[in-house]
Amino acid sequence: MRTGDSVSVLVVDDEPDVAEMYADYLATDGGFEPVVAAGGEAAIERLDETVDVVLLDRRMPGLSGDEVLRHLRNVGYDCAVGMVTAVAPDADVVDLPFDLYLVKPVDYEELVAATRTLARVRSYEDAVREEFTLARKCALLRDHLPESELADSPAYDRLRERYESVAAETDAVVDEMDVVDVRRTLARI
Repeated sequence: MRTGDSVSVLVVDDEPDVAEMYADYLATDGGFEPVVAAGGEAAIERLDETVDVVLLDRRMPGLSGDEVLRHLRNVGYDCAVGMVTAVAPDADVVDLPFDLYLVKPVDYEELVAATRTLARVRSYEDAVREEFTLARKCALLRDHLPESELADSPAYDRLRERYESVAAETDAVVDEMDVVDVRRTLARI
């Protein structure tokens, strides 16, 4: 996902009316493409690398939200996850790899704000990952090629320009985030 693109959101709840209501909230706001999964098994079937954000109920019959969360992390999906649940947080949340936790009932403003936060966190992680990769490539070439060769290299110039563009994008995402978002994001990296 890149800043400015629509955000793919998988809404997972075993109560179809609740899941549809959350999806309607997100569709109304714009910028979100919500898809509903009625339960944990349906979520596993729907999950793929195109999902940017998952809003996940914790207590569901069959496959619980905790099990879905562990599955998506074990498989390697790096989407942002918000637990939206009636289960009050306890010490058991320490080992769960979610990004945000909301206790039901959740209203329109709270759900949309949380989803925006999750999308910003995801954008920032993607941008930081790319910025780091580009910085390492620039450093690698500077360490192993003579300065005269670098000065005459259009490929190196393109790499540096891309790095500067991504660094500016990262800065722009940080400017949109509040301090809590930044701390939460840095804790995950």
